[in-house]
Amino acid sequence: MDFAYNDDQELLRGVTRRFLEERHPMALTRTRLEAESTFDRGVWRDGAELGWTALVVPEQYGGGSVTDQPVVDLAAVAEEAGRALFPGPLLSTNVVADAVAAYGDEQQRQQFLGAIARGDCVATWCTTADGSAEADAIGVEAVPAPSGLKLDGVARFAHDAHEADLLLVSCQAPSGPTLVLMPLPAPGVSFRVLGGLDLTRRLCEVSFESVEAAGHQILGAVGAAGPAIDRAYRLATVLQSAEAVGAAERVFEITVQYAKDRRQFGRAIGSFQAIKHRLADLLIELEGARAASWYAALAVADDRFDRDEAVAVAGAAVRDAFAFIAGESVQIHGGIGFTWEHDAHLFMRRAKVEQLLFGDPDWHRERLCRLAEAKAPV
Repeated sequence: MDFAYNDDQELLRGVTRRFLEERHPMALTRTRLEAESTFDRGVWRDGAELGWTALVVPEQYGGGSVTDQPVVDLAAVAEEAGRALFPGPLLSTNVVADAVAAYGDEQQRQQFLGAIARGDCVATWCTTADGSAEADAIGVEAVPAPSGLKLDGVARFAHDAHEADLLLVSCQAPSGPTLVLMPLPAPGVSFRVLGGLDLTRRLCEVSFESVEAAGHQILGAVGAAGPAIDRAYRLATVLQSAEAVGAAERVFEITVQYAKDRRQFGRAIGSFQAIKHRLADLLIELEGARAASWYAALAVADDRFDRDEAVAVAGAAVRDAFAFIAGESVQIHGGIGFTWEHDAHLFMRRAKVEQLLFGDPDWHRERLCRLAEAKAPV
């Protein structure tokens, strides 16, 4: 097994890194920290031309991947997005595109996939009322209506929902979990931008009040969306882990450089044994997180027998590692690490929020235990 990116994927990473350094550097992100929106459609469309939104879209609908492992290709892009703390809904848009490609009918694929691949349609996923991955936390109820379904309820922490053109809504119908595609604007759908710890991106509360969803908007069959939701969480965990690895790598580089530059008692602080040991611990955490993230992407891309276990390991370990690295970075920087002017706190804010979305690390550890128990010999 090739446990690293190949030449084409490394090229994709390099192009993405250069693009973000030129078009969306941290200095630009900082100018929008207190704005209602941090999203730039011009940058998003140009990123789509690089393939950001087309990798999981089949070729016949205007997409195409770099290799025969589109999930791994997308993970390479996600690493670079995380490294730059890119605010756009890269994860959620690709989760929606993958769901439509895998479970949509021909009309739905024709209607949405090409627009997503071109960057003309920004999509986001409305998961649960509390942002967790628990099925009973779905906060939107779907009841039968003459035209199809009527939606009522709330979904929270939907990435850039107020900027989206399309919502993928997780609903609870009487017969079971259901997914609905909701083009925007739509009567009865409203948004509230939530204040949060992560200042680089915007998460929203989406409210549904007697919202009519026609039959052609239902993704798959009513009450049978369990496998589709599981697939969406797998891809979301893989991409979130990749973003975390990229961000952790960048904040580690910043910290190492600071340890070389900052001098105390006539010496660089990186020459002190206490700092050396802490940096070594951070590197071990980073490489472990990278291994877990890469293997999860490979396992999902190749549909390996241990796919679910690999995703659970990544979901449990990678974001905790990112939070540890970001926290230690602030400590090693000392007083300047707590200031508004330094970037260290932005990475720590992102890391703490990442730990709560799409199933927190405890949820993934519990899932891993259940998977292991189910496969254990009696």
